[in-house]
Amino acid sequence: MRNTIIVLFVSAFVAFPKVKAIENSTPVADREYWVNTLIRIADPVIRNLSEDKLKVSIPVGRSSSAKASTREFVTHMESVGRTFAGLAPWLELGPDETPEGQLRAKYIEMSCKALANSVNPVSNDYFNSTATRQILVNSAFLIQGLMKAQVQLWGNLDEVTRERLIEQWKSTRTMKPGNNNWLLFSAMVECGLKEFSGEWNFDVVKHALDSHAEWYKGDGIYGDGAAFHLDYYNSYVIHPLLLQVLEVTKKYKPEYQEFYNKEIIRFKRYAEIQERMIAPDGTYPVIGRSVTYRFAAFQVLARTALMKELPETIKPAQVRCALTAVMERLFEQPGTFDDKGWLTIGVCGNQSELGDVYLSTPCVYLCSLGFVTLGLPATDEFWAAPPENWTSKKAFSGEAFSIDKFIKE
Repeated sequence: MRNTIIVLFVSAFVAFPKVKAIENSTPVADREYWVNTLIRIADPVIRNLSEDKLKVSIPVGRSSSAKASTREFVTHMESVGRTFAGLAPWLELGPDETPEGQLRAKYIEMSCKALANSVNPVSNDYFNSTATRQILVNSAFLIQGLMKAQVQLWGNLDEVTRERLIEQWKSTRTMKPGNNNWLLFSAMVECGLKEFSGEWNFDVVKHALDSHAEWYKGDGIYGDGAAFHLDYYNSYVIHPLLLQVLEVTKKYKPEYQEFYNKEIIRFKRYAEIQERMIAPDGTYPVIGRSVTYRFAAFQVLARTALMKELPETIKPAQVRCALTAVMERLFEQPGTFDDKGWLTIGVCGNQSELGDVYLSTPCVYLCSLGFVTLGLPATDEFWAAPPENWTSKKAFSGEAFSIDKFIKE
């Protein structure tokens, strides 16, 4: 169990707390635990890339069912966009005089060096944009992060690095996405180009938005393509990228405001469903493909709290406590990290047999997306309010809880 909370990063080395029972939770202890856990995950990626040695350091383990692939030569990059997408909202709070603020200053500087290396052709960690379609996925996740840290990340990059990133994003236009959630990766890249360079191919964005409008199944859930899939891709990819694409699009195409308004309602409904899926002990249904993305399964719930768009039936503190319970289940299990601090493939510990055929160790860094509520300052109600039981914990403790209802459109 987490018995103590360790002072945040007073040196270049990371000290991590043990698990602490939720019943003994306090707002300050929870935030410190979240920060420590996020940095425990992100540090090996950011630090090694900033030192130009990510490619030679990160494990590229696969499950026994995985096929040999040329991606093994570039798979290190798959950890980068995924890590920044979750880390960026916290970094955007910027440096201050607190220990946490000084820690952010360290990782902002390190992150800018890392991004510069990733697009420097003479760097060992250079991301070859022609080697694999995964550069499209990495670019989309990286843009997702940069849009949430336009001051602290994009604003602190030198002009050469910015230009190289933009050229790399443009190079993905030759890659044809699948007719499923991948359409949102291409749309996200175009939105990033619009925001950071001023030009885009709107036809790509329109196709993704039109397709997802058609694929909506009801009650806050989209199909992954035309088919309904019972998995967590509505949280991993679909809702977060769709909403972000719509946020950009409606600025330049006001006619998309109506779709954005609908998506906010659907987004909130899916967050409400997610909150109810967290059991009293912090476990949740292990269903569908890519379950080794761990905490990313709750990205929508976390983002709804970050946006201050939680349904009226859900208090911010109960989301904090529910997600903290999930974190403890996922990240305190022996084997979740290897002896060098890298994440392993699995849900709870090292379970490499769960890796899908397309998955390698760097992919599992998508779990950072569950940490986006660290973009709320420590004074926010989400962090400052006293502990609150979440819905299933209330239900199975005999407490009153709200009735669930589907959304009508």
